[in-house]
Amino acid sequence: MRPDHDGTLEAEIARLDDLGLDDLRKLCGRLVGAVPANHGTHLLRRRLAYELQAKALGDLPTETQRRLKRLHEAFKADPGFTPLPGLGLKPGTVLTRTWHGVLHQVRVTNDGFDYRGERFGSLSEVARRITGARWSGPLFFGLKGGAGASP
Repeated sequence: MRPDHDGTLEAEIARLDDLGLDDLRKLCGRLVGAVPANHGTHLLRRRLAYELQAKALGDLPTETQRRLKRLHEAFKADPGFTPLPGLGLKPGTVLTRTWHGVLHQVRVTNDGFDYRGERFGSLSEVARRITGARWSGPLFFGLKGGAGASP
């Protein structure tokens, strides 16, 4: 299947609904490689639709791919991780917080946060390092209401 073959991209994606599990697995194997055995028709159709769109329209921007990778790593490290969209922190921003009389500074980087020379994937990881307890990083650093309350 090619997005420009016999019609539009939308038609190619719609044709995926006509394929059974075996045909979807074969097509997915040709386009993206090995397919995990636990992937059913719904997931394979979504994956193939994405691949067809990416080939026809271009893939996600590099920065978006990096962000998704960081999120994936954060979820792997902490299944309870909850990202907060729209914090709008730009690389180079320095966040400060005094905790038990000690000033802590965290620098926002392109791929996470730097605290005392160590890289962290989330502010919550930094807050945990500072306090020894589970904190919402944005809450701890005063980026959303309630900073200063106990965890």
